[in-house]
Parts: sequence; structure tokens; C-alpha cells
Amino acid sequence: MASTPKPEETNEFLELLGDLWKYKFSVTLFLLLSGLLGVFAAYWIRPVYEVNALLQIETKKNGGALMGDLGSLFSTGSPAETEIELVKSRRVMGAAVDQSGLEYMSSPIGFWDRLLRKEGRIDLQEFYYPKDSIPEDFRSEPWILVAKDSVSYDLFDYDKKKVLSGIVGETSVASYLGDSVRIGVIRMKAKAGQRFNVWRRSRLDAIEAFNSAFSVGERGKKTGILEFTYQDIYADRGVSVVNQVANAYLRQNVEQRSAEAQKTLSFLEKQIPEVKKKLDSAEAELNDYRYRVGSVDINTETKIVLENQMRLQQQILSLQQKKEETVRLFNDSHPMVKTMDRQIESIRAELSGMSFQVKKLPSKQQEILRLTSEVELDKILYTNMLNNIQQLRLVAAGEMGSVRIVDYAELVTKPVKPKKKLILMVALFLGFCVSIVYVTIRKKFRSGVKDSRVIERELGISVYAKIPKGTAIPVQKTMPLAVAFPDDVAVESMRTLRTSLEFMMPEQGGNVIVLSGLIPAVGKSFVSVNLASLFAGMDKKVLLIDADLRKGRLHKEFGLRKDLGLSDVLVGKIAVEEGIHITSVPNLSLMVAGKVPASPAELLGSHKFEQLLAKMKTQFDVIIVDTPPVMLVTDAMLVCRHSDQAVMVVEYNRHSIEAIREGLNLFTKGVGERVHKSIVINKYVHSKMDGYGYKYGKY
Repeated sequence: MASTPKPEETNEFLELLGDLWKYKFSVTLFLLLSGLLGVFAAYWIRPVYEVNALLQIETKKNGGALMGDLGSLFSTGSPAETEIELVKSRRVMGAAVDQSGLEYMSSPIGFWDRLLRKEGRIDLQEFYYPKDSIPEDFRSEPWILVAKDSVSYDLFDYDKKKVLSGIVGETSVASYLGDSVRIGVIRMKAKAGQRFNVWRRSRLDAIEAFNSAFSVGERGKKTGILEFTYQDIYADRGVSVVNQVANAYLRQNVEQRSAEAQKTLSFLEKQIPEVKKKLDSAEAELNDYRYRVGSVDINTETKIVLENQMRLQQQILSLQQKKEETVRLFNDSHPMVKTMDRQIESIRAELSGMSFQVKKLPSKQQEILRLTSEVELDKILYTNMLNNIQQLRLVAAGEMGSVRIVDYAELVTKPVKPKKKLILMVALFLGFCVSIVYVTIRKKFRSGVKDSRVIERELGISVYAKIPKGTAIPVQKTMPLAVAFPDDVAVESMRTLRTSLEFMMPEQGGNVIVLSGLIPAVGKSFVSVNLASLFAGMDKKVLLIDADLRKGRLHKEFGLRKDLGLSDVLVGKIAVEEGIHITSVPNLSLMVAGKVPASPAELLGSHKFEQLLAKMKTQFDVIIVDTPPVMLVTDAMLVCRHSDQAVMVVEYNRHSIEAIREGLNLFTKGVGERVHKSIVINKYVHSKMDGYGYKYGKY
């Protein structure tokens, strides 16, 4: 049964999707840039062509038939793994490098030519310059070849100094630093003015570089079919190189096998005079005995014994040859070797057992039998050796390798690289990953608390409301949202705040509610105005005081003037009644900030402000005081000392829990438990995990 993902994992995934959608323009920009980079890379990478050739490791059955038992020494092909390593050897690779001129390198220069696939091409067959005479720091610097037309060129050294002019198909020579420079261009396909980097690398470096682009492997398991594969930016050069490798490997294989045959032939040719001498001696001894004792006929019984001895001697000789072949592949303790040893011992025991039959014969018959058997055995050895020598001469003279070329490499027209679609997909994927990293980092460094449960758990303070952004735009700018659009989703959330605050109010007397925020632009004035309007809508007499004496702006919400307000009342310029203005909202009065005083904090912390609030509590049911941001000035803290409820307005996903804790401590410093504290999250963004009842406008 499939496991159900945990809610936390689901929430994190959905939260990530939400963050990506929130920063969709940044994500789109990353995808666009990565796509452009992918397209650029797909066209910047030079096309690479792949060519291949097939070779077969085979057993030369015809040669084996000619050579008989000895043919098995040369007819068995090496294991594929061994042949693969031989192909990768410097002997084979070096031959291909030498014939193809891979030591001499060239590379076209030009950004737009490369991007538009209009690059030229040159192939070098020779390039020599005195490296030891060049300053060490510039020995690895390429030289520059500039095409004058389709058949002529100029060569410049590492210091951009002209060295010589040359023609395609000829080796050009010029004196240089007490030595000479030689360059041979066998092919040039370029427009006038096109430039090329040319340089020469060591033979060993060329072999290693060639090995990195060349691969060989067995096609299938135990098929004996080797596939040579090579990648090059020029398909025709790749075909030439692969075919040269195949021919070099075939030639090396034939030479190696011929060398083995020649070595064995030399050994046999040295041994055959001794065998012939031994045969002549045995025949002479037999003839001499017959002459001395006269003609002695071999009876039937003696013939049978002689034939059996010859048969057993041939079996022993055959087993000894097979044992020598087996020992070439395995050691003496191998089961096959031990089995052959036991067979040889068994035949020798049988051969020695025939001595009893020989002893029963007459003495002359015994001597004739001994001498005849020696002659016959020496004849067999001599005849076999002559046959083997003849067969080995055929192997040494002929091309009897264990490898044959099945398919030569042929020209291809479709490159294997770059894979444009794959590059584009990878680029887009990487761009998407980078965008996720960007969103995550941006969220980590710029995001704040989003979950009200975190605030309540960490601070022990209730979150009374989560106010989303309003969906309606008031027709009149001097009309609060709660009055112009009472069904807006933001207003519905503030009704929740009003109800929660109302539960904490005393039944008799006015109630002072002070609102502040951590920093500017969190929406505390918006909450203050609309909260006051909602309380006024309950037939309560409400006074809204703008206590931001520095940058008060509540007068703009109702289309009033800023002068004749709180600061003027506190300094005694006007009476309290003159500082209270009637608004367009029934039951709602406003005391604007007034003119900016010299010392706002001293006024708000004065005894006059405390007396003002006490007097207003007798005239109004609810007094809402809007204060400056608590993290910037101490005004909010001074006002909060005279309040009944303190409401901290924080912005969704903007403040860390540490910042909220610090701001709340500053806001309510010194008030103890007398003042009820609560928090409002403004500009809240609802997600799908919030459940039913949040994302509605009307019910």
C-alpha cells in the first residue's frame, strides 16, 4: 500500500509552489535566460561526427588444417579483452597518429563565424618551429595562420610577427631564430581573412588525446566482433583515422603471428639435423645387424608387438605436444595438465608392460624388434618435423592473422553532438533549479513569520485577525474601506478584530485602544481608520486620535486639514473641542496630529496627554490612538502606558519572530499585565491550506 505523504511535506511542497508563483516574473526571467544560454550553447558547440569500423577476431581454420597438430599454436585467436588492449597500445595508436598528422593541430578563430557555423578549415601534414629558442612563457602559445585566398596563406608567430607565406599542397620553409620553420598545409577551406590557431603537440600528447576520442569494445558477449568508434569535428578525417587504426591493427596482428611462426621455424630448422643424424644412425645399426646375422624375417607375433609399440609411442608424442600447448595457457597445476600427465604415465606403463612379450621372443627377434622400432620412431619424428617446417614457412610467408576487417568506416552526414533538444532541456531544468534556489534564498533573507500559530506559540500573544489585501478600490479617497465596501474581504477580517477587542472592553466607561507597527508602511493607519469606522457602525461614539505628531496622515483619509490637532491641544494653543473634527462617518470623530512640534515625545509623555485621554474617556465609548512605528521612535511606548488595549500590527511574511518580540516588548514596556496585548497580521496571503472561509468576498 502506498504511503500517504505527511501534512508537513505536502504543505512545504504547496508552499514552494506558492513562492514560485509569487516570484513568477523572476522564475520566468531565469527560465528565459537559461533558455537563451541553452540555445547559445547548442549553436556554439561545434558539431561532432562519429564513425565506426568492425573487425572480427577469428581462427584461421585453413592454416590449422595445413599445419595439423602444430596449427593450433597459431590458429586460436586471443581473448577480446587482450585484443582491445592491443588496439589501445601506443604501437597501434601511434601509427594512426603519425599517418593522420594528429600532432599538428589547427582551430578556426572568430566568434560570429563559429556561432553561425561559417568556420573555415585547414589540415596540416607538417608543422615545425624551434620551441627551445622561444621564451619559455610563450612555448605553448599557438601561432596564427591567415588565409589570403583559397590556396595561399600567411603564417605569424606567437608575437604576431609574420614568418612566411605559403601555398596549399607545398611545404613552406623560412629561417627563424637561427633555425627554420616548416609548415605543410594539405587542405584549406577558408575565405580571405579568416584566421586559425596552429600549434604542434608532442607525439605522446597526441596519442593520449586520440585515445580520449577513440573507443574500442566487443559488440555483444563473446562474439569476437570488435567495434572501433571515433569522434571528430570533421567526418572525413574521422573516417581516415579509424580506417588507419584498423589497418595498423591488422598489420600488427599479422606481423606478430608471422614472427611467432618464424621463431618456431628457426627452432625446428636447428633441431632437424640432429633428428636426421639419429635416424641415419638407427638405420645403419639395423642394416649392420642384418648383415652380421643374416636375413631375419619378422614373424606375425613380432609385427603385432612392433605395431603396438609404434601406436603407443605416437600417442605419447601427441599427448606431449598437447601438454606443451596447454602449458602455454595454464600452469602445471591445472586439471587439464594433470589429466594429460596421468594419460602419458598410463601409456608408458602399458608400453613397459610389453617388455614381457618381447622377452618371450627369440633373441634375434628381440634385437630386430628393438632396432626396427627405433628406426620407425625416428622416421615419424623426422617426417612430422619436415611437415611442420613446410607449414611454418607458409605461415611466415603469408598473411595469416587472426583478425579480419568486416566493415571499414564510412562517411556520415549527421552529427552526434551537440544534442540541441537535450541541451535546451538541461538548460531550462538548471534555470528552474537556479530559480528555486533564488526564491529560497530570497525567502530566507527577506521573509518573515507567516503562520499565526508561530507567533502565539513563541510570544504567548493572541493573533486577533489576519487581514488580507482588499479587493475593492474605494470610489472616494476620503471614504474608509469599511464604509465604501463593507463586504470586502479585508473588512470582514477587521470585523473579527473588532469583535475580539470588544470582548476585552469594560461595560462602563471609555476604552483606549492603541495601535502601532514595527516599521512604516505595515498598514497600521489603514487598520486604525477602518477599525474606528466599524466601531462607529455599532452606534458607539468613537474618537480616532492621530498620535503620529511627526508624519501623521489620518487627516487625508477623511479629507481634513492637518492643523488644529493633538499637538496644538497639548501645547495649549487651542481648546480640546477645537481639535476634535467631525468626519463623514456617523459617530466617528477625528483628532488630527496638528502642526509638527519641536519635541513630540515630550508632549506624548506629558501629564497633559494623560489628562486629555482621561477626559475623552468620559465623552466617547471607544478611543483609538494611531501611533508612530515602535522600532523608530519611543512615542508609541509613551502612549501605550495610558491605554487599555495595545494592538501591534505586523505585515505578513516581512518580520522575523525576534523582531516582533523586540517590538512588542518596546511597545508595552512598563505596562505589565494591566494592558491587554494582541497582534494583527496585515496584508495576509491566503493559501490553499487555510481551509474554508478565508477567501471569500460576500457570503
